[in-house]
Amino acid sequence: MARLLFQPETREALKAGIDTLASAVTPTLGPLTGPVALDDKTRKGSPELLDDAGAIARRILQLDDRDADVGAMLLRETLWRQRERYGDGAATAAALYQKVYEEGHRFINAGGNAMLLRQALEAGMKIMLQELRRQVKAVSTPEEMERLARSICGDHDIAAVLADIFDVLGPHHPIEVRDGGRELQHEFFLGSYWESKVPSNVVFEGLVGDRIELKNTAWLVSDFELDDLETLVKLVTDAYQAGFESLAILAKSFSEQIIAAQGANTSMDDFTLIYLEPTGLVDEQEAALEDLAQLTGGQVLRTITGHRFESVSRDMLGASDLAWLDRNRFGVISGAGDVDAIQDEIAALERRFDSVDDEREHQVLRTRIGRLRGGSAIVYCGGSSESEMRYRQELTHRTITALRAALLNGALPGGGTALLRCIQPLQSARDRSNDDHERAACQILITAAQAPCRQLLANAGYESPGVVINDIMLSDNGAGFDLQAGSAANMHQSSIIDSAGALLAAVRNGIGGAALALTIDTIVHRVNPPLAIEPGGLPASTDIGNIELK
Repeated sequence: MARLLFQPETREALKAGIDTLASAVTPTLGPLTGPVALDDKTRKGSPELLDDAGAIARRILQLDDRDADVGAMLLRETLWRQRERYGDGAATAAALYQKVYEEGHRFINAGGNAMLLRQALEAGMKIMLQELRRQVKAVSTPEEMERLARSICGDHDIAAVLADIFDVLGPHHPIEVRDGGRELQHEFFLGSYWESKVPSNVVFEGLVGDRIELKNTAWLVSDFELDDLETLVKLVTDAYQAGFESLAILAKSFSEQIIAAQGANTSMDDFTLIYLEPTGLVDEQEAALEDLAQLTGGQVLRTITGHRFESVSRDMLGASDLAWLDRNRFGVISGAGDVDAIQDEIAALERRFDSVDDEREHQVLRTRIGRLRGGSAIVYCGGSSESEMRYRQELTHRTITALRAALLNGALPGGGTALLRCIQPLQSARDRSNDDHERAACQILITAAQAPCRQLLANAGYESPGVVINDIMLSDNGAGFDLQAGSAANMHQSSIIDSAGALLAAVRNGIGGAALALTIDTIVHRVNPPLAIEPGGLPASTDIGNIELK
């Protein structure tokens, strides 16, 4: 039997949950903060210490008050989405969300219409986004990258390592984070690599280590299901006679007979036969085929387009001078692909990357661009204990995500300064309007634009944030307050900057999420609702969520 909650109790309940979760994460905003301690009854030992707003929100699965829990979970979903996409900005989004809902709640209680207010807030949000985009500047120097990374993670060593990596590789290249002793180290690798499955480990038998170097290799790139032994023998013979030292076949699957033939091939001292199966989801596998064919100068042979294993000819194969293989991946260092064609493909992918909003497609495109450009890096995160190592790995992953966004989208003045610069255009819009809801929305956003800076100052121990904010508003554009130095500064010149992508998203997520929450009239509680461990996710057996919003 369901229990229903109606207005005005609905908005009061949502506000209580939003305030509770926001109060748990906003103490992490800024460079001068302490961690939040999370005590999980299922864990042994001391509480977990976190300073990542998105991760903190993710750990909070449910509030005891089921009514307030609905508001908390709405905010939780917003913060985790912000953190997953941009690596930073979750605490800023929380501060904006909380303040917009608080001020909007007050206006609606005084007689305002929730739907009209939502529309006006979304219109005002566009004014803020336009002003923020006007302030964006590119992040280009290693010093700017390091300062930005340090503002995200607070770790000088991680910031220096990632600034070096991004300065060398750029924003699209793959960066892997691994365990690594006690010190933080990193190294670069030439070429491109793909995750893969090796259907038989026969090629690794008798080797010292798990890595095989492949020289002068022919590549068959396909989605075939191989089971024709006679055709395989002919293909191997053709490749051998053409002067290749190895043949690598990328296919959907290999029959037992074909795999047995690979074992027989190991007796050939001067020729190596390699079988590989692409891994990942369908779009990732398709991307793997396309990129490998591009880099090796071969064709993608697909069953659906009429290609057959028995009709494969030498001119369909790709080639590489140097490649490698281990049990989980393979790489090409020097392929025979046409350089101009590869550059054209990279340019096309970059244009597509800039035009799409889907995060999943962004990830696939970023991987493809980095792979076609070539080059990758590995960061080895050391630590004196397993928990320290795990913490540094998570911190490194988050900083990588945020730095990528900054390099791709530019940077904005940090310390809440960029949002304060949105106040003047909002005031102008308020003064021009004769509509009560539009004027109220602009005033709400003016108040909300100050919230992150006020929280930063409060976290740093300043008792009169309003005085500092007034000084910033009266100063030149680009000027702000350096919390660590305790004085005014030009934020860009001092490299006190925020990722533009992260801040723009925080504005969209924080204000847009709160505006939507203000229009919720009814909460329907189910009996024994399923618990969503991941924000936005529910058990596969669940047909509806633990709440229904009307």
